Amino acid sequence: MSNPARAEIEDLQGMVDLASLVFKSEMGKIFPVLFSQENVENMTIVKEEGRPVSMIGLLPREISFFGHRMKVGLIGSVCTHPDYRGKNYGAVTLAKAEEHAIDIGLSLLIISGGRGLYQRFGAVRPPGTKRILVKPGRTASMREAKISDIGKILDLYRMKPLRYIRNFTDFEKTFSTGYAEARKAKTYLSEKAYITVVEREDNHYVIEYGGGSKDVISLTRGYIEKLGLKGCIIVAERHFKAEESLPIEFPGTAKIISKRSFFDQMEGYFTEIMPSEDYDRFVETVERLSLAEFNQEVFCCSKFKGLPLSLPNYGFDYI
Repeated sequence: MSNPARAEIEDLQGMVDLASLVFKSEMGKIFPVLFSQENVENMTIVKEEGRPVSMIGLLPREISFFGHRMKVGLIGSVCTHPDYRGKNYGAVTLAKAEEHAIDIGLSLLIISGGRGLYQRFGAVRPPGTKRILVKPGRTASMREAKISDIGKILDLYRMKPLRYIRNFTDFEKTFSTGYAEARKAKTYLSEKAYITVVEREDNHYVIEYGGGSKDVISLTRGYIEKLGLKGCIIVAERHFKAEESLPIEFPGTAKIISKRSFFDQMEGYFTEIMPSEDYDRFVETVERLSLAEFNQEVFCCSKFKGLPLSLPNYGFDYI
C-alpha cells in the first residue's frame, strides 16, 4: 500500500479529475479555492502509478465566535478511485491530514459528511441549526446580486456573531461559480439584508444570509413572491430570531484535534461567558478527559455555560 503524502502542484489536475469522477461534478469549477495552487500544500493524497487515487481536501479557515477567532480546517472532497477501494486509503489519508492540520495550528476539523469513516476517526455531530418555514407576507424590494455587490454582501455578513472569516478575493472566486453547498445558487439583496437560495428536491432553502432577522425574513418573502412559491425554508443559526422554528441536524461532523490550540484560541470566549470559578472547574475537568471525551463535552453534552458549541452554517464555505 502506498503511503499518503502532501500534494504538489503537479498533482492538482489529477486531484480535480479524481474528485470529478467520484462526485460526478466539475469539482474544480465548483470549488476553485479548494482546488487551487495556493491550497495544494494542504491536500493529502495517495498516488498509484503516478496519479492520485485517494485524497482528503483540506481548506484552512477561521471562525468568529462572537469576536473570538478559532482556526479550523474544512474537510471535503474525500474520495478514493473505485479501482482502489478496500485498501484503507481513506483512514490513513485522513490521519495524515490531521497531522498536517495540527502542524499548521488548526484546532478543529469540520467535515462535510457523517460517514462511518469520520465517526471512527473520532468526529462527532455538533448541535444542529434552525429550520424556519417562511410563508408569503410583507416583502422587501429586492434584486439579484451581482459580482459587484460582494462588498455589500460581506458588510452584511460581518453582522453575524457566528460566522466564517472570509477573504474578499477567495469569496469573489467562490461567488463567481454560481454554486453554494455544491448546488446552483442565487443571491438576492435588499437595502438591509441578503439571502442565498438553493433548490432541493422538497423545497427552496435559504442556506446563507446577512442582516437582521426581520429583514432576512422580509427578503425571503420577496423571493417567495417573485417565484410564486407557497413557502421557503431558512436554515439559520440558533441566534436567529423567529417566532417558530424546528431543529435541523448539522450537515457534517467535527473533531477537535488539539486541546492546546483549542484553548489558546478560545480561552477569551470561555472566560467572557463563564464566571472565573466555573472556568477553572471547566479546565480541570478537561484535563482529565481524553480527546474523544473532550469532543463529547464540547459538542454533545455539557453542563458548562456556552456549551455545547454550535458551528456556523456552511453557506458559501462548504467544500
